[in-house]
Amino acid sequence: MSADGTGADSLRTETQELNELQRWMALRLRELRGLPKSPETSALAAERFTGNDRLSPVEQLEVYRQQFWLRHTSALLEDFPGLSGILGQADWERLTETYLQAYPPKGFTLRDLGADLPAHITTCDWLDKQELCEDMARLEWAYVELFDSALAPPVSPEKIASIPEDAWNGARLALQPNLQFVSSRYPVAELRLALRRARDGAATAPLALPEQAPEWLVLYRKGNDMYREELSQAGFSLLRKLRDGVPLLAACEAVGAALPEAASEVGTQIGPWFQRWASLGFVVDVSPPDADKRNVTRTP
Repeated sequence: MSADGTGADSLRTETQELNELQRWMALRLRELRGLPKSPETSALAAERFTGNDRLSPVEQLEVYRQQFWLRHTSALLEDFPGLSGILGQADWERLTETYLQAYPPKGFTLRDLGADLPAHITTCDWLDKQELCEDMARLEWAYVELFDSALAPPVSPEKIASIPEDAWNGARLALQPNLQFVSSRYPVAELRLALRRARDGAATAPLALPEQAPEWLVLYRKGNDMYREELSQAGFSLLRKLRDGVPLLAACEAVGAALPEAASEVGTQIGPWFQRWASLGFVVDVSPPDADKRNVTRTP
């Protein structure tokens, strides 16, 4: 590097030029129309790329544009098979194209590519059955989140037995951190299975899309296998309160206040619910009401 700093200036200029070229390429790759059809893009590509004996510079860039769309739309199709089954080919292509333009990939992994698709669907007023599509997208994204999430060991029977009976009202339950809570306006879980059977050729009759019928689901994993547990609205609301760290009695009271018609259900079903949730591995720890006090460091 020269004493007057010209070497640093040259490096800075080259870096800026490279960054500008990368930004320009990223924008071209997200274009919907074939790049050779644009005289301006063809001219700029000729200035920036060499081409070869088979492809012109803009044709080289076009190969990457096509691969961008094939790779990313294929990843979305893999993560959202139910949604694509609802829409059909034309609407699926329109949805994924508008989505990738509105939410271009931010990282190197395709795992997070569909994170904003449910939110994007709420802006697509042109979609038929828009609410059904949103519900299906939220369910399928929850499965993506569940698939590679951490799995904690369930609480031991000995730990449950160690909690005094009079301490349960104030006890806090720690739930499996990877549980996915999905409430929907349509019965999308069964629809997703039906669409999969239809795709695999196992359906025996044309598939009709369902009418509205709310459902409350908790998705959970055992090893590499994923399952769903359908709950009542009261059970779903209570489990979410417990997940948020609300003590057992306070959680029951909060659900009863929010859903007065379900107050008696909570009172009669809390025992069976807890047994069921514990057996499924939903509960990973139980803390008696004085646990917080014991964990506080006393200062003189």
